[in-house]
Amino acid sequence: MPGELILLVDDEANIVELAKLYLEREGFRIASVGDGAQAVEAVKKENPALVVLDIMLPALDGYSIFEALQQECPGKFRVVFTTVHGSEAEQLRGLEAGAIDYMVKPMSLRVALEKIRRWVGR
Repeated sequence: MPGELILLVDDEANIVELAKLYLEREGFRIASVGDGAQAVEAVKKENPALVVLDIMLPALDGYSIFEALQQECPGKFRVVFTTVHGSEAEQLRGLEAGAIDYMVKPMSLRVALEKIRRWVGR
């Protein structure tokens, strides 16, 4: 639903800026961070409707961040993993970890927007 806060966790500034512009234009509020420690703090502080979490990040990978979030903020967030690795095994790993979905980069912003509308509206 427009107006909801989405947290983007990605270290690629160009991807974050493009997604942010597109999603804000559609009425979503966007917060973004580039590493795991910031992600955990942002979820605690901001209570986003959705966390879009890149798997390949410096220091901690997305799975480690997701585990930390589950321990620090159980039941408080929903996660969608994003990555360039789209193998069946990787996608299953993300879904079995507890993510609500898995998006493979590069992705269509229009498709991502439609998915985000559905995820936030759940």
